[in-house]
Amino acid sequence: MTDSSFSMRCCATFSRVCLVCLGVAACSDGAANAGHGANGEVTDDDIRRPRDAGAPDARPTDGGSTPATWWQPRSDKPIHWHWQLSDTFVYPRDMLANVTVYDIDGELTPASTVASLHAANPNNKAICYFDAGVWEDFRSDAKDFPKSVIGNPDEGWDGHYWLDIRQMDILLPIMKKRMINWCKNKGFDAVEPDETEVWSNNPGFPITKRDNAAYHKALADMAHSLGLSIGLKGNNTEAVELEPLYDWALTEECWEFDECRFFKDSFAAKGKAVFNVEYKKAPNCTSANSWRINSSQRDLQVTGPKNAKYVYRPCVPDSRNTW
Repeated sequence: MTDSSFSMRCCATFSRVCLVCLGVAACSDGAANAGHGANGEVTDDDIRRPRDAGAPDARPTDGGSTPATWWQPRSDKPIHWHWQLSDTFVYPRDMLANVTVYDIDGELTPASTVASLHAANPNNKAICYFDAGVWEDFRSDAKDFPKSVIGNPDEGWDGHYWLDIRQMDILLPIMKKRMINWCKNKGFDAVEPDETEVWSNNPGFPITKRDNAAYHKALADMAHSLGLSIGLKGNNTEAVELEPLYDWALTEECWEFDECRFFKDSFAAKGKAVFNVEYKKAPNCTSANSWRINSSQRDLQVTGPKNAKYVYRPCVPDSRNTW
């Protein structure tokens, strides 16, 4: 694994990884203006400031009067999914039988790969992974981040530094460009913004939990304005508070740290899909299946299936479609 091919990072335990970016054919204020830059990419001139992140949020009201147009995975049946970050996903080499959800790096995955995933099975979904809470010195847009928003190193991950997420006037236009150019324009169905639990780490800025919650809301509203599904990555102990903003969740090591109950009492209780990976030990499959959490044991680097280090032991076999 090299920094140029992968941006997986973890939180306090250095094992909290992130996931996915998917796009759907929905048009918004920002998306409709896409294609003004080189290679059809959105440029700074095409991005409005935070309050103009796109079309109004189409999420249902409490009464369910306005249906959402983006992907909203449910928990009534197991979802067979594949997470691959340290190896660039290659089609069809890394396809797996009966797997319908693929969580892969948004910047490094070409639109042709996403199109091939969708063509292979109309039920396939693609999640676009990117970092939203740290700056990575190897990303193509690294120069867009001024020094004023770059903080302390994210310990354990070379080239990764925490962001001052309070400065949303600077960060949200960059994140919108990522959602459009790396995710939506490539046909992804969803996005997985990683490293969003900034306040509880050591970012180098006096960021509060309230500041962090505001950033979560801004990212979720932005994704929905572009017609993209969005998942909560990590933030395990805050799942109950943040669930209303997100369509699904991805959690690491919640069994090891006795935190899966936060997802059981929030996302799963609302019928929203929860994806979980464990590394050092197997998940509690009896509870996982009872709570309708898609749990599996994986290798720490979340490699591709052809990698010699690849590990994948799901609680529900990919050949089975019931809990």
